[in-house]
Amino acid sequence: MDYKDLIIEMTVKEKSELKTYVLDSKDFETKVGKIVKEKIKNDKELEDMVVDITRNVITQLYKTLWIKRNFWRTSLSNKAT
Repeated sequence: MDYKDLIIEMTVKEKSELKTYVLDSKDFETKVGKIVKEKIKNDKELEDMVVDITRNVITQLYKTLWIKRNFWRTSLSNKAT
């Protein structure tokens, strides 16, 4: 999947709604966030891609921490500071 598959064609109504949100609304970020959440919730392929990316990031983090464990292990203690 490339970036062209992720581009959503906007209808005239969506464009006018977006213009209204940008120009007339103080909580633009909240409204856009809701729209994005709805789009993501309804797109199973995008959700699977996000899960795959998240899984890879967590795996790489764990591997990096494990490899460099001698660096950070000495600074851990079980005592309250």
